[in-house]
Amino acid sequence: MAYSMRMINIMKPIKTSTLAVALCITGLGLCHLASAEDLNGARGKIFKVNLAKKSFELLKETVLDPQTNEGKSRHTVDWTDQTKFSKVVRQEDFNGIEGRVVTYFPMLNKEQANAAAHGKPFLTKEAKVLTQEKSATGMAEDRSSLVAWFTPDPKHVRSGTVEINGKPVKVSLTKRNNVISILSPASAAELDKGFWETTVHGKETDGHFVLDRAEISPLPDPRVLDDPKLPRVLIVGDSISMNYHEAAKSALAGKANYYRVEGNGGPSDRGVSAMELWLGDYTQKGLHWDVIQFNHGLHDLKQPYDEKTKSWGEHQVSIEDYKTNLEKEIAIMKKTGATLIWCATTPVPNSSRGKYARRKGEAAVYNKAAMEVISKHPDILVNDLHKTITESKAMEKWWKGSDVHFWSKELQAVLGNAVADAVTQGLERRASDEK
Repeated sequence: MAYSMRMINIMKPIKTSTLAVALCITGLGLCHLASAEDLNGARGKIFKVNLAKKSFELLKETVLDPQTNEGKSRHTVDWTDQTKFSKVVRQEDFNGIEGRVVTYFPMLNKEQANAAAHGKPFLTKEAKVLTQEKSATGMAEDRSSLVAWFTPDPKHVRSGTVEINGKPVKVSLTKRNNVISILSPASAAELDKGFWETTVHGKETDGHFVLDRAEISPLPDPRVLDDPKLPRVLIVGDSISMNYHEAAKSALAGKANYYRVEGNGGPSDRGVSAMELWLGDYTQKGLHWDVIQFNHGLHDLKQPYDEKTKSWGEHQVSIEDYKTNLEKEIAIMKKTGATLIWCATTPVPNSSRGKYARRKGEAAVYNKAAMEVISKHPDILVNDLHKTITESKAMEKWWKGSDVHFWSKELQAVLGNAVADAVTQGLERRASDEK
């Protein structure tokens, strides 16, 4: 079957249930998300594969029902003998791709799409190599994407040629952050071997979500990579935790198997929706957590600044919602049995301007609110990273700017060592409690 433009469009993950919202708006009363959430296009991790029953558990971000404020992140997914599985391997260039293959180029900007449409060389950041497809549908009507026969350049792994209206057109990758996905045939039997991320496509049938097709991507299996003699540590945080990640991991080498959430943890409301996905199936041996350090704040406290009125707008997440979200996260994390550490939000050195601005001093305001929550949980340790930065002489130059991040290895080491010290205290507390 040809890879049609309609099929391509549904590859984007669905973050909310439009069906549930629509039914609530029209007054039909069906607002219980557990039955209304549409999993078609959902992305998550595969757990508890049952080959005999042809099912697995999909662990994804939680979508909350706006009426009941309830939701679920774990769903049972079924497949049939007709379900098509594709293995997806992601890389940064066209290396290893051979011959002429149908390839999907999504999210073309106007300039590059116009160049391609007129037979001129164009650039792309992303491509999906569809090894199972036998026909190409061409340019989308709105020129936002292209499905064409592609032949890689044998001498240059970052370029190749596509066929548009019967003519060869050169395509090259942009300078950075490229994602090339190679889709190849897979079987259901592979699900039970290894660790997988998936995007599912199908429909609800008789109360069961049944797969028409699924893309599966191999993930590193921590049960294979970890030192089984060491405890497991998870860091939940935004881009600041990305800054100190390597320094903290290095400082804890030989003491713990160190992990942090994938990408940017963002604001506290995302923490609530994504926490169960980040935690994974912690009830399985080797996937448990001994210590979890968590933080949200620098995204919550964002305020748009209006240059015309010289005024600040509302916070991205209000103080009250922030405290509520932290309580919800704590409740989820405590189910793991891990020792928890709250990490204070790092300072805003000076106010910035614009749509996603931050105001100096707001980190302290949000830290005060956070401590109102944390103080209700005496079992939670505190890593005062805000104080660490305030008192560090290495930060003198950093305070003169408005960038909240820490880019130099020297500054990252200050944060990384502080995090490693806090985690070590958490591990010591845990060892003491277990005696």
